[in-house]
Amino acid sequence: MKNNFPKIIAVLSLLALTWACDNGFSEVPVVDTPPKITLGAITSGLTEGEDFKINVTLDDGVDNGSVSSLSTLDYVISSGGTSVASGTEALTGDKQTVTITVAGGFEPGDYNLDVTATDSNGNSEATNVSFKVAAQKPAFDITGTWFVEPVPGSLAVGPNPGDGSWFSIPADQVNARACFYDDTYTFGEDGSLVIDLGDATWLEPWQGGAGDGACGAPVAPYNGGTYEYTYTSTSLTVIGEGAFIGLPKVNNAGELPAVAVPNQITYTIVDPVDDGNTRRMTLRINFNNNGTDVWWDFKLISGEIGSGENETTSIEGNWKMEPVAGALAVGPSAGSSEWYFNSADDVTGRACFFDDVYTFGADGSFSYDMGGSTWLEPWQGAAGDGACGTPVAPHDGSGSYTYTFDGSALTLNGTGAHVALPKAVNAGELGNPGIDVPESITYQVASLTESGGVKKMTLHIETGSGVWWTFKLISE
Repeated sequence: MKNNFPKIIAVLSLLALTWACDNGFSEVPVVDTPPKITLGAITSGLTEGEDFKINVTLDDGVDNGSVSSLSTLDYVISSGGTSVASGTEALTGDKQTVTITVAGGFEPGDYNLDVTATDSNGNSEATNVSFKVAAQKPAFDITGTWFVEPVPGSLAVGPNPGDGSWFSIPADQVNARACFYDDTYTFGEDGSLVIDLGDATWLEPWQGGAGDGACGAPVAPYNGGTYEYTYTSTSLTVIGEGAFIGLPKVNNAGELPAVAVPNQITYTIVDPVDDGNTRRMTLRINFNNNGTDVWWDFKLISGEIGSGENETTSIEGNWKMEPVAGALAVGPSAGSSEWYFNSADDVTGRACFFDDVYTFGADGSFSYDMGGSTWLEPWQGAAGDGACGTPVAPHDGSGSYTYTFDGSALTLNGTGAHVALPKAVNAGELGNPGIDVPESITYQVASLTESGGVKKMTLHIETGSGVWWTFKLISE
C-alpha cells in the first residue's frame, strides 16, 4: 500500500493556511445603526412662566461591539418657524438620559421641539414633538359666561376713570335695552371667546338704529361668533374683527364710525369680585378724543343674578359691609378704586369692621352696633395703619340717630352717625385740620338691589373736592 500520509499532511496544512487567512467573518457586514431617541413626557413648562423640562433617553443602537459611542445631542424649540431656544449636550457611552431645561419657559402659544442625536461615527437620528403653552390663569378666573349687569350705571362714560358724569345708564334705560342685557360673552378654557347676541341687540344710529338707538338684528361685523382672548389679573384682550365687550363702538382708538374697526381690543379689569356663585368685574377702556380723555366702564356679572336680582326702594333692616374685595374703595371719581380698595385678605384682617351692623328702621330711626371692637385708624388713636379696638366716641353707636332716603340720597342725622368709615364726611376726612364731626352725612345711593331676600347697596360720598369713597353693603 502506497504511503499517502505525507500527502494528507500537506492538504491539512494548506487548509490550515487558508483558514488562517479567512477567519469566517469576512463575509459578515459590520452593523452600526444611528442612535435611538426616546422622548419622555414634558414634566413642566406647559403653562407660561414655568421652567420647561423634558427627559430625553438616548441609546447608541446596534454596533456589533465597540464600533461607536454617543457623541452629541442638539435641540431646537421653535414657534411659528422661529427658534426661541436651542442647545447642545455632549454625550458619552452607549446609553444616557439628558434633561432639556429652559428656565422661565415660554409665552402662551404653539411650539415644536426638534431633537437630533449623533454618534462618534457621525450617524444621526432626529425626532420631534409639538406642544402648547397655556396662559397662566390669574387668581381671578374669568372663564364662563358673562353679561352686562342689568343695573343703573352698568354703562358709564366720563373724563376720568370710573367717572360716569357724561352718561350713566338709568334704570328706565336698563329696561328699554333688554335686548342688550341678554347678550352673553363666554370665555372658554381654551382661549376662545363666544359672543351670542341672539336675534336682537341694541343698535345705535351708526349701525342703522333709529334715533338714539333701538333693538334690532345684529349688524356685521358685530353680530356675534367665535373669537380669541387673553387675560391677566389686570387686563383682558379680545382678538378678532368683531370681537368686543359691552358697546361695539368703543375701542382703544376711539369710537366707531370715527375710527376703523379694530382687530383686537384691550380692557382694564377693575374691581374683580368672586362672591360664591356670582362673579363681578368692571371692564374699563380709555382713548383720547382730540386731546380729551374718554373713559368707558362696562360692569359685567357671571352667575346667579338671573335668579331674580331687581332694583328695590327699601333700605329697611340690618346691613353690614359686604365681605368682598373692593367693598371699600377710594379714587378721584364716583365708583373709582384707583387709589385704594380693600383686598380679600383685608376682609379677614378687618373682621372686627366687617361684623359691624347698621340698622335702618321703618320709623326713620338709624342705629349701629360695633360690638366690643371695630377698626380704628390713627386719628382715633390706633397705632400704625390701624387695628381692631374699642369703638371711640362719638363713633361708638351710643347716640340717637335718624335717616332719610329719597331713592338716590341717604342722609344720616346725629353726631357720630355714619356708615362704613367714620372719617368719610362731606366736608373732607376727619383727622385732617379744620374738619369737625358733622351733625349729618349724605351719601349717594348708586345702586340698591334685591335677590332671594338679600339686598345689596352701593354708596358713594365725595369727601372734599375730587376724593370719592365707595362703600358696598349687604343686608343680613
